Amino acid sequence: MVRMAILLLSVMGTQGQEELKYEAAFEKADRENKPLMIVVGASWCPACQILKRETIATMHRRGELEDVVITMVDRDQRPELAEKLMRGQTLPQVIVYKKSDGQWKRFSVVGMQSVERMRELLGRAGRLSNAVLR
Repeated sequence: MVRMAILLLSVMGTQGQEELKYEAAFEKADRENKPLMIVVGASWCPACQILKRETIATMHRRGELEDVVITMVDRDQRPELAEKLMRGQTLPQVIVYKKSDGQWKRFSVVGMQSVERMRELLGRAGRLSNAVLR
């Protein structure tokens, strides 16, 4: 658990974004009308750690996640929430919810993702500029 917290802080804290629990992240996304990105993973999952350490951290450094509220859900720490969010059992799962016409629309990918695939996911949710998508 300590290792997971350190990893989350290193990913989330590098760009001035505070680490938010799911409930706080949802409220912030709703209040600020921003997409909510949820990464469901586990501390024992190598692909989850690589996704956070490389893909998400790279996108943070490049400023590509400034308009997105991000939260991490550890499947072992919050199994009930993870079960509600996940489609299937494969980890990691990246879920993006975007509010449109008063309804939350879901976009998701499963497994390890490259920066390009994450850009595609966020592009489908309508949150990245065309310059970033090129």
